[in-house]
Amino acid sequence: MTRCSLRRLLFLTVFLLVLIWLGYFGINRTVATRQKPMIQYKLEQEIKKYVGKSLDPQNEDEKKEESQGFQNNGFNQFRSDRLPLDREVPDTRDPRCIGKTYATNLPSTSVIIIFHNEAFTALLRTVTSVLNRSPPQLIHEILLVDDYSNHDDLKDDLNKIFEQDTKVKILRHKKREGLIRARMTGAEAATGKVLLFLDSHCEVNEGWLEPLLHRIHINSSIVVCPVIDVISWEKLEYSTIRGPPGVRGGFNWNLQFKWKKIPDYEQKRRGFDETREVHSPTMAGGLFAIDRDYFFKIGSYDPGMDIWGGENLELSFRIWMCGGQLELIPCSRVGHIFRKRQPYTFPGGVDKILVKNNMRLAEAWMDSYKEYYYSKRPSIKKRDYGDISDRLAIREKLKCHSFEWYLENVYPELPLPNGNLYHGGSVRNPQSNLCLDTFGRRENNDVGLYTCHGQAGNQDFGFTDIGELQFEDDLCLDVSKKTRGGHIQIFVCHGLGGNQKWEYNNQTLSLRHVVTGMCIEKGNNNYPVMNPCVSSSLNQKWVFSRHYKPNHNRVKG
Repeated sequence: MTRCSLRRLLFLTVFLLVLIWLGYFGINRTVATRQKPMIQYKLEQEIKKYVGKSLDPQNEDEKKEESQGFQNNGFNQFRSDRLPLDREVPDTRDPRCIGKTYATNLPSTSVIIIFHNEAFTALLRTVTSVLNRSPPQLIHEILLVDDYSNHDDLKDDLNKIFEQDTKVKILRHKKREGLIRARMTGAEAATGKVLLFLDSHCEVNEGWLEPLLHRIHINSSIVVCPVIDVISWEKLEYSTIRGPPGVRGGFNWNLQFKWKKIPDYEQKRRGFDETREVHSPTMAGGLFAIDRDYFFKIGSYDPGMDIWGGENLELSFRIWMCGGQLELIPCSRVGHIFRKRQPYTFPGGVDKILVKNNMRLAEAWMDSYKEYYYSKRPSIKKRDYGDISDRLAIREKLKCHSFEWYLENVYPELPLPNGNLYHGGSVRNPQSNLCLDTFGRRENNDVGLYTCHGQAGNQDFGFTDIGELQFEDDLCLDVSKKTRGGHIQIFVCHGLGGNQKWEYNNQTLSLRHVVTGMCIEKGNNNYPVMNPCVSSSLNQKWVFSRHYKPNHNRVKG
């Protein structure tokens, strides 16, 4: 072979190697990078006025804008308007999740997002995160259901942004229907195999979708929820403090959703693998995925429920009792803005709506156990909750289990009301006819005093067999300092005694705090106080309205 031929061969070899290198690092890298959605470019004119501006208000006009944003949304709209719609968020998954593999033929998904006067950029950031962090072939459509918003930017501006996007569709109500019926609007219009409900102020994380769809692909009667990460209402910082591996969904006998520690028997079933699915008695309700056919087979949402509240427990009970399974998926993470306050009104009032919804689920699904709910608020029992014949027909058609079966097989660790109590009901000072009262406050607040009304609610306490003064099954009265005249705080019960351990004397009627040795006294200004115990003091006498013998037969750990 001549030198010329060798040079030509060497040149061709180098040329081919360069082509291969360019193909691998150029073409493959382009394919692996998901294209950003069209809305990123359409929004340039909308948000460029904020570029380079501080995330914190710098003058009086900006402070007014921030204040108005809080008022309108219950979170910091001022910051939301200045943050990138496609901002990076920390990958909060367990590192072992990243190496997991899933079926290649996962079902198509209709993402349903309900909004009513949502902050414009919060809604767009939700949609952007779904489009940016989901495999395109798995997103069949995104349905935005407008529940009669009156904000201008949620009308024509929103229409223009998505007018050429074939995957994003906007459905609009002609009157306010509430979250429950709005979700039904989306579900009925959806054509994907799976319905995936999201709130309108979320940011999905990397790899969030495949783990959810994989479980439904295995069994269409499995309903799945992502782990809910927290986006703070004040700074919009993304962090992870909710959901597995530590907790799963539960409820108390006031029919309020609660996060509860995963019991040992469930951890053993999972093989102590923190990346495995968690069987959950209930779901929070804002974020979940369900097979579309299965959703309608088991009765979708209760159409007799109004606005929002109680639908998550009703659906949770129905899933388990009628042959399905509810799971939390630790490898799927979705951030959610937890508002400081609810900015929307409930037509007819919050209490009226929530009581009606809870009565419907109690009457339809809880059998005789509904009486435990009514014992918390005896005055509501005669209220009208509407016709539940369709719910009862679903129970009969699907041959659903009893609520007792649910308690024994799904949530055996839930104690029956009063099952661990010696005393309960109102805690009354006979001298003044004032009762301990939470004023509707929750943890990290002081307990107060109010005229005894006998209607339970904020005055319904329990004295447990381990010396806790308990409210709503998971909150306890707590004293951390030995200070005369000090207030008594409400904290989450920890079951360890200490600052939350009390003694009740049936003879002197005193409530003594074990660690400080001081007693609860009526005090002044609508707050009880801690002072040295004086057995003859009428201001330190407290009478419970009910008395029990503790029963531990159903508690399982």
